[in-house]
Amino acid sequence: MNRSFRSLLRFSLLTILLVLGASCKGNKNKASTGFDDGVIAGGDVPEGDFFGMDDGSMLGDRSDLEGMEAVDSTAFEAVYFGFDSSSIAPGEMIKVEQMAGYLMGSTATIVVVNGHTDDRGSREYNLALGERRALAVREALIMLGVSADQVQTLSMGEEEPAVMGEGEGSWSLNRRAEFQLMQ
Repeated sequence: MNRSFRSLLRFSLLTILLVLGASCKGNKNKASTGFDDGVIAGGDVPEGDFFGMDDGSMLGDRSDLEGMEAVDSTAFEAVYFGFDSSSIAPGEMIKVEQMAGYLMGSTATIVVVNGHTDDRGSREYNLALGERRALAVREALIMLGVSADQVQTLSMGEEEPAVMGEGEGSWSLNRRAEFQLMQ
């Protein structure tokens, strides 16, 4: 079974489990979402190995990064996303291409793509959306020629906003995928 299929399968199972958990615990959506995120809503995110994945995706075991040191990633801009979207806009693709060029020239470097969301929607919904954003960037990097072994993902959801505040000005800066380089 290839890694892409396993990742999709695990994400599907995660979604089903979250939906089942939401239906058991009731809807705890934030009233300010402006959209119906009842598909993945309510309850707390399970702890432990539930999210542990061996293919470099969402909240997986980071033991393969042990002994590696963070590298200055400030030269690479975050990739921004539209509301409730994990599609990379054409204008944002240049940022992914720049990262791909760097990684192909530095094969000892690993990038962790951190997917972020604004604070609208439930915690579970935002974790899933953050993962979809990180995976979209990962897939784009791989399609550009980067080795799959060099790219990992992590969903931050709404937990680490770039800016605080309400309104589109703040929310648009929080809907992003950031690059964290490790050597």
